[in-house]
Amino acid sequence: MTRQRLIINRLDADRLQRLIDAQQHDDELSLRLESRLIQAEIVPPDDFPEDRVSMRSRLRLKGSRSGDSELTLHYPTPEDGECMSLRSHLPQPEEQETSLALCIMSPLGIALLGMAVGEQITLPREDGQSDIIRLEAILHQPEACGQFHL
Repeated sequence: MTRQRLIINRLDADRLQRLIDAQQHDDELSLRLESRLIQAEIVPPDDFPEDRVSMRSRLRLKGSRSGDSELTLHYPTPEDGECMSLRSHLPQPEEQETSLALCIMSPLGIALLGMAVGEQITLPREDGQSDIIRLEAILHQPEACGQFHL
């Protein structure tokens, strides 16, 4: 499947730009996220397609090497020490109980933002292999429920 045009809702784009602007330095992840925002079509939250990933969406993913995972895309918090790491792979099934939190400031989080159900991405793993990760479903999307100010 070819990648569809990138769509991000205005509230997420504004919040993420503030997050980038608050960084003390230009790190690799901040530059990746800013590039993604520049490339995106920005739409009002009430016009955001239900099949796209937004912040605080709960997702079901399938990785060619990592298997099935349920993740919720979230903003970084002070407690997220590992959030800013370059960890890019999906958690292994034994690592997760239900839906895991996935910080936007990770390679996987940045890649998923604005992605459509059915699309896939390829990310390098720590073992040198690649993992093809497919977005199987969006289990919850705040905009689809009219939740714009979480």
